[in-house]
Amino acid sequence: MKTLLYFLTLICFFTTKAQDRYYGHPSNYPPNEFTVNTGYNFDYKMTGIMSFRGQRHPFVFYVNSADGSLGIKDDDMAFMLARPVTNRNEKFDFAVLIPDKGTRVYATMNDPEEGEQKICYTSKRSLSAPAMQLQFAHAETFHRFMQNATKRPVGNHPAFGPQTLYTGEMNGKTFKVTMSKRGAPVRITPAHVGFLCGVFADDNRRKNRYITKFEMSNGVKIEMHSFSKTNFIWTASGYTEEGQSTYNVESMTNNQERLKEISENMERIRRNMDYSNPDSIEMAGLKMMIETQRFNAIKSGHPERQISEADAGVLINRKARILDKRKECKRLKEMGDKRGEAMCQQQLKRMEERFQEMYNRYINVR
Repeated sequence: MKTLLYFLTLICFFTTKAQDRYYGHPSNYPPNEFTVNTGYNFDYKMTGIMSFRGQRHPFVFYVNSADGSLGIKDDDMAFMLARPVTNRNEKFDFAVLIPDKGTRVYATMNDPEEGEQKICYTSKRSLSAPAMQLQFAHAETFHRFMQNATKRPVGNHPAFGPQTLYTGEMNGKTFKVTMSKRGAPVRITPAHVGFLCGVFADDNRRKNRYITKFEMSNGVKIEMHSFSKTNFIWTASGYTEEGQSTYNVESMTNNQERLKEISENMERIRRNMDYSNPDSIEMAGLKMMIETQRFNAIKSGHPERQISEADAGVLINRKARILDKRKECKRLKEMGDKRGEAMCQQQLKRMEERFQEMYNRYINVR
């Protein structure tokens, strides 16, 4: 019996050590530069199916594990996610989406007078499509979702093994996220790499895991079939930047309907606010500012400048964590724990500084 326990202990030890090779260890792959003419490097390839409005679209995405950037070669997929409005004389070449930096779309235009021209459209925002804005470059949103989600085991994935389905709400919307129970043998620097599916650093389990399926209440579904090593390089040379782009999906959006939706969101925020609760008032104020920013962006003729669902979700979750931290500091003070209170106040200050930096970036734009 002792021998059996000894070997089981060894197995657990070496399994934990194996996991430690990936979780908490950043990728050593070179990140991509956000310049027009450069070489883009990707060390993983992600394949699967995207379903939307009754149509199924196979995809191949190239992923950089060091910065979470995404490379797209497929014309149809680029059109859905990142491609600006184009004309008949323009041929799509490549698109790269870098979280927190933006998107570059490369195309070749055959001008009747000037001949072939290589052009690059640039946007400061990545993943503009309203149905697909949610990203996990920031951990707060997803961790909060997992803490509150209901979960149940589901069938095995052909490539990733046993899975768990998490169902819950994120930013007021219902999501179903299926994750492999196995650890992902992939080192990543951001908290998440891929597009909705992909690899996520699970701080609760202390291991990197595969997100194999992502389902939204609006009918968008991403299913990942594979996530494999590659060494894909796409080189951009001779391209001329054409300035800020207007995304295809936004050009098709009826702005009046969007403004109506924003107004309804504001009314719902007012209706649900608890005027007797200072925290509720503060959170409602932030949500109102987010909707106001979106309203002003559309009214100014720049709908592409609306804060994304992902960034809004990060702001809201950071505010929620600040409110919780304030309560924690207050409890420590009431307990007379001066040392604990001092540490808590230091943490609170750092959280508020990070929140304010992001707030200034997306909401308080001067």
